[in-house]
Amino acid sequence: MITSAATRTTARRLNQPLLLAALVLIAIALAVLPLRMAALAAAGSAALLLSLRWPWLLWVGVGAALPFAAGIKLAGPLSLLDLMLAAGLGLWFVDGARRKSLQLRATGPAVAAMLYAATLFASSLVATDLPQAAAEVVKWLEFAAVLLLVPQMVRGAAQARWVTVAIIVAASAQAVLGIYQFVFQVGPEWFIILDRFMRASGTFSQPNPYAGFLGLALPVALSLALLSVGSALRQPRRMVAWLWAAFYLGATLLLAAALLASWSRGGWIGAAAGVTVVIVMRSRRAALLFAGVALLVLAALLLGSLSPAQLPQPVAARVQEVPAFFGVGDPLNQEVNDDNFALIERLAHWVAAQRMFAASPLLGVGPGNYAAVYDTYRLPRWEEPLGHAHNVYLNVLAETGIIGFAAFVVLWSASIVFVVRRRAHTRDAWANALAVGMLGVLAHLAVHNLVDNLFVQGMYILVALWLALLDASTYGSQTDSAAGAAASVHT
Repeated sequence: MITSAATRTTARRLNQPLLLAALVLIAIALAVLPLRMAALAAAGSAALLLSLRWPWLLWVGVGAALPFAAGIKLAGPLSLLDLMLAAGLGLWFVDGARRKSLQLRATGPAVAAMLYAATLFASSLVATDLPQAAAEVVKWLEFAAVLLLVPQMVRGAAQARWVTVAIIVAASAQAVLGIYQFVFQVGPEWFIILDRFMRASGTFSQPNPYAGFLGLALPVALSLALLSVGSALRQPRRMVAWLWAAFYLGATLLLAAALLASWSRGGWIGAAAGVTVVIVMRSRRAALLFAGVALLVLAALLLGSLSPAQLPQPVAARVQEVPAFFGVGDPLNQEVNDDNFALIERLAHWVAAQRMFAASPLLGVGPGNYAAVYDTYRLPRWEEPLGHAHNVYLNVLAETGIIGFAAFVVLWSASIVFVVRRRAHTRDAWANALAVGMLGVLAHLAVHNLVDNLFVQGMYILVALWLALLDASTYGSQTDSAAGAAASVHT
């Protein structure tokens, strides 16, 4: 806990000037700006006023704007999302001053994130492109900041639920946009599939990160849908329960449909992992049912009564290429054609990452510097860097060496332990469902990152928000459980 001795005086001086400044900005905007810009400025100022009164509402805005704000660049690498996170830091200070106490409580994932950021800083000392290295360090400092700030501003499960709703609404909006792109062929010509559809990409410009974002929201939506449907069935006359069930179930179906429309194999296998974890963890009955279905499918495969050929032909073709991603066969020595180009290009970048790690195993080539040094380590014919290795584990090894990779493993191990422990201690059904969904998110992240990099375009902030919301909604119950256990020991 951090307490400022000067907060009493600060508290008296901060609120009125800030409110007055916001009102002045609204007046100036209405007077001198065009109508559309004035409306936007007024809306922003109104949001600022609300956030000054109820600071936790800022995180509702962050959740709702996240997939859009990350792509809006204000100056250089600075995005609207970065500005919103900076506003979060400012509001934490203002709110803490008003309460006469500035508090931060570090969880295991927050400490591990700061440790990882420190290793990135160390690797930056050998970086070729220092601005890229600095941007990567800032990214993970933002990750840690969300873990520290959100639980201090979002108080309890009731407020955490509204931030969760905002995130799911934003993801559903992306899903609707992607389905529209898929059906009406909105996008670049090279995204056309089956001669009549277009790969969905939302506002992410590329289908794979789009699928990654949806996959990081789907497990939470599914887990909360299972909870809310069960609650509605137990209370059939309670209309509110049915409305929540319809919301979460509808969002789940939209996200699943848009994931399919993305035509992203990495997104598909990641979603399969995330959904499986949610179904298995929801209840013993669900786990047994899933195990039974899995055994039936396995038996059908062994007996030859089920094969990929029975899937729709375009889907079967995509699925049959998945083993090559994991080293089955020798695709690098195959002749390149339109069908296997993306696969072989990705594998060529894996080889480049392996060469980078071999050349600098301790500190790597510098965070964010994969593209900067790619030309030195690339295979012949594959001249264009893709920005990263399309495998996070290889990318971390290449850019930060074994030290950074060890810190990376600690970060995600700490996150898994944190979620499991919070789930074990909470008595709140909604928080329990959020924890199960979070385990599904981590499963998707681990699997999809085998063939891509999901720590782009604000998705790392989405993961941090899920962890922070779980912290905010379960911290009190964990404290109560610990106090109860201590009391039982003393008696």
